[in-house]
Amino acid sequence: MAQEKDSVAKIELSGFVELYYGYDFDDNTSGSRYPFLFSHNRKNKVAVNLALIKASFESGRFRANLALQQGTYPQDNYSAEPKALRWIHEANLGYALNTEKNVWLDVGVMPSHIGFESAISTENLTLSRSIIAENSPYFETGAKLSWQKNERWYFAFLYLNGWQRIQSIPGRNNPSFGTQASFAPSEKVLFNWSTFLGTDQSKEAGTYLFFSDFYVDWKPAVSWHLIAGLDVGKRTLLLDADRNWWGTSLILQRRFTKSFASAIRYEYYHDPFQAIAPSNVNEGIQTSGLSINTDWKIGQLLTFRLEGRWLQAPSEFNLGLDSGSSSNFFLLGSLAVNLNN
Repeated sequence: MAQEKDSVAKIELSGFVELYYGYDFDDNTSGSRYPFLFSHNRKNKVAVNLALIKASFESGRFRANLALQQGTYPQDNYSAEPKALRWIHEANLGYALNTEKNVWLDVGVMPSHIGFESAISTENLTLSRSIIAENSPYFETGAKLSWQKNERWYFAFLYLNGWQRIQSIPGRNNPSFGTQASFAPSEKVLFNWSTFLGTDQSKEAGTYLFFSDFYVDWKPAVSWHLIAGLDVGKRTLLLDADRNWWGTSLILQRRFTKSFASAIRYEYYHDPFQAIAPSNVNEGIQTSGLSINTDWKIGQLLTFRLEGRWLQAPSEFNLGLDSGSSSNFFLLGSLAVNLNN
């Protein structure tokens, strides 16, 4: 009976739509906010950050996910992909390699194994994503071999076609690799270490990326949630000196009721040679920031969030802009709808 029940096909449908409005106090022009931000990046206009519909299938030792998307997030973050591929949020197949179904091989377009923040904003403690999350992969394409050893340990090894790519890098390519190890000594604490070794350019460019992401997720009490993350990366160049970057984020959330919560975040990002974070000028990204947000859950479907975020840099050029102020405070409001079957 257990085997028969386990072989029954399960299909789940879900959807997510998020409207947002951002107002910059130090820059009232329209357009995008910063070149190194990819979510909620339009300012002084109402826009859709992410509209998503997803179907998940599981039967026996097989599983599959297909999710299609639209919004300003895919427009900004998938700009290097052909327009047809920008619709793809997930498209992957998986097969359990043992009867216990704790060893899986998944192939296709998958959520990134790096970091603690999702493209679906209601899954994050803050409304906007941290700078370290914005400048590490949201998604990846390739094959993942994962092993859930027990309730405490999880391991994964990935063979990827590059740093946040769907379409292969033009020209000749070297493969990229990723690893992930998670340890949960109790239900309250999780330690995660993820790495990437590979490239985001063709073989002729002679550049390689070495990247490490480490974070701690701690829930000391029912109403408190703390996450601390540290990213460190290196870009090696064939005909130039290596370029390093690093960043950190510390987020503390207090949940007052089931429907109301608030979080505060401190972050710092240091990429003085544009190793990974994009810029509109010939200067690297160097900035620190503070944010505070409040979240209201309205019924079973709606979530309203409001966030104030302040960024400070040595100069306006270190925010990736050729004009404006070296600091900026902006308000961000969001109304999201989660639909599940």
